[in-house]
Amino acid sequence: MPNQNLVLKFNLAHFNHHLATGALIPLLPLLRQSFGLNYFESGVLAAAFSLSLGFGQIPMAMLADRFSRRLVIVVGMLGVGAASIGVSLTSTFWQMVPWVVVMGLFAATYHAPASSFLSQAFPPDRRGKVLGLHVIGGSAALIVVPILALWLATLFGSWRAAFFLLAWPALLTCPLLWLGTQELVGDATHHSGSAKRKTGEGQENDTSSGSWLSILRAIGLLIFFAMVMQLVVSSVNSYLPLFVVDQHGVSPRLGGLVTSLTAGASILGAPLGGALSDRLGRKSVILVAISLSGPLLLAVTKAPYGIPLLLALGCYGIVMVARLPLAESLIADHVPVRRRATVLAIYLFVGQETGGLVTPLLGGFVDAHGFDAVLTTISVALCGIGALAWLLRKHM
Repeated sequence: MPNQNLVLKFNLAHFNHHLATGALIPLLPLLRQSFGLNYFESGVLAAAFSLSLGFGQIPMAMLADRFSRRLVIVVGMLGVGAASIGVSLTSTFWQMVPWVVVMGLFAATYHAPASSFLSQAFPPDRRGKVLGLHVIGGSAALIVVPILALWLATLFGSWRAAFFLLAWPALLTCPLLWLGTQELVGDATHHSGSAKRKTGEGQENDTSSGSWLSILRAIGLLIFFAMVMQLVVSSVNSYLPLFVVDQHGVSPRLGGLVTSLTAGASILGAPLGGALSDRLGRKSVILVAISLSGPLLLAVTKAPYGIPLLLALGCYGIVMVARLPLAESLIADHVPVRRRATVLAIYLFVGQETGGLVTPLLGGFVDAHGFDAVLTTISVALCGIGALAWLLRKHM
């Protein structure tokens, strides 16, 4: 199959997957008004999705590695569409929570199997760029979803219409993805024909052995720091719409648009980060991203409303999303095909499960101490983690 068409098809699938699953956070201010939620209950909704998504990652990826990545992805697309329709039919907070859990479980079928599939289809010296380009589909959806969800909610006078209508693109994508792709066997090789690649750190990687111990020794410490970034992103980003509403007085109907800004920045950040890692090496680019995470979150916290806040959010979005193709490419470089989706899922699981647990706790701290104090504390802690990562770089 033409590789260019493959990237386009998976970008479409990624886009429609996030149309079905991405409305919850931008609609959170409206859900809070509709159900009279506090910050903790708002965090429970966000955690219901992220925890079920996290816990679903590993078993879904194991099924994908064992049987068929394509089949798991397509069944998951059907599931997220059906679950989004289910959310639209709820009338109370506690009715919504189980449907959000179901949505998260089916959403767990996409990211690790899709990234594993794409990493097989392209040689290692193009892997970072391709995985970065794949992020564009999801990021573009995250730009469109807040605007479209809020517009649909306003047009029909209910947030339920947004969940119902945004489910259908995922459902309609399933036959296209199933009929338009085929199973892959083994990894694509380097342009020169070699199955090995230069990492940019002056060494070559070979995934032929792939024991769990060798994987842990090769990438364990660096992936740990990348997961810390993922934890921060998954928990803090859940509250960004509420942050701009409560901290800067933005209308609840417009607060959800902040996710469009960070997603728009990620359209630049993901391919750029992936391409740089192909040229400069995964480790160097990941370390830079980790080091910038604390200062950029602090800038978002302290920036006044207007252009400074927009710039801070944009830079934050660029750097935070760069972790996705970087970590995925690093894992693909060191993990054989037979375990790749599972290891990718472990990485996603740890970040999302922990993020799901931290999200309502973060909301409780915000209830008690306010956004400024909580986000400032997190920013300072991230600065310390970035410094520690540089001190330990020779051991990575």
